[in-house]
Amino acid sequence: MSSRTIIVAGASGLVGSAAVRYFGAREDWNVIAVSRRPPLAMPARVRHVAVDLADERACAAAFGAMSEVTHVVYTAVAEKLDDIYGGWSDPVQIAKNAAMLRNLMEPLVAVAKGLRHVSLVHGAKAYGCHLPDAHVPIPMRECLPRPVHPNFYHEQEDYIRARQHGQGWHWTVWRPVGIAGAAIGSPMNAFLMLPLYAALRREAGLDLPLPAGVCMVNEATDADLIAEALAWAADAPAARDETFNISNGDVVSHRERFPVVADCFGMALGEPRRVNAAQEVREMAGMWPAMVRRYGLHAPEDVTELFSGSLEMSNVMDLPAGSDPLRWGLVSTIKLRKAGFHGCEDSLDMVRKYVRLYQQMRILPV
Repeated sequence: MSSRTIIVAGASGLVGSAAVRYFGAREDWNVIAVSRRPPLAMPARVRHVAVDLADERACAAAFGAMSEVTHVVYTAVAEKLDDIYGGWSDPVQIAKNAAMLRNLMEPLVAVAKGLRHVSLVHGAKAYGCHLPDAHVPIPMRECLPRPVHPNFYHEQEDYIRARQHGQGWHWTVWRPVGIAGAAIGSPMNAFLMLPLYAALRREAGLDLPLPAGVCMVNEATDADLIAEALAWAADAPAARDETFNISNGDVVSHRERFPVVADCFGMALGEPRRVNAAQEVREMAGMWPAMVRRYGLHAPEDVTELFSGSLEMSNVMDLPAGSDPLRWGLVSTIKLRKAGFHGCEDSLDMVRKYVRLYQQMRILPV
């Protein structure tokens, strides 16, 4: 029996499910996956606990009984599905996310006397990159001053710093950009939109057009790479009480992904044109239920449920009015490398990997 037990909160999301698979494959970890629904491809030895982090009483009962926990990975987030962009600045939504972390930590800290480390997985919105009027230097660096605008990331960081006072455990805050992973029902799963769009067009007997004009250039972060970094931070002295940006380490344009996805589906590339994948998926959504049945997919027949009912964040080509696309995806990762984590990934290899994984999981057709 391992002496290390880790809670992965938000276990059904992109990063959470990757962390569950990574830690669950290692014999030196006991893993408790916390989410309202089980994560995809959960290892048999992982224990799943279904709890709503917004329910203070349920959290007290669940986490107050986990005295064996030594590590926490917190990836959970509550989005305002009818207005995701607006929800990031909504005081009610900010308060809800702040309360969710407290609901886990308060009962846990009271009983888990061997707690050693807590990782919070946040993102580049901590720099205000989602705010059109905010001045954000490129690339974003961890030393930048905190924006004055409300953000639940800041609420959670302030809480975890204050709660640690006088305790023997440490924390690490993570700020990935452009996360790609394998999950169903994640409203932030922008990666899935392009292969879904390709699958629908192939079903309709169409090619996959290339985006025309100026195309977004950014960094991406493989959820599996984040899981590796989380494991590193669990033990590394250099990660204690630090904040790190993380990305794959290369820069790609959205256009570069299209030939890779087309190859995965055996499709021809079409002539360049303006592409609004989310809008075109809405228009072709009527084909999806029959595709789910025809190919025996393990996916909801309502295509919007692949994204928790919201397609708002799924089209990376369309950002809020006034946004600078560079601000959404360029961060410096020098601090993390100098601290000792040197993991990296080729972003186009990552695209191919996750399209194949969605196909192997029978969420998308082969």
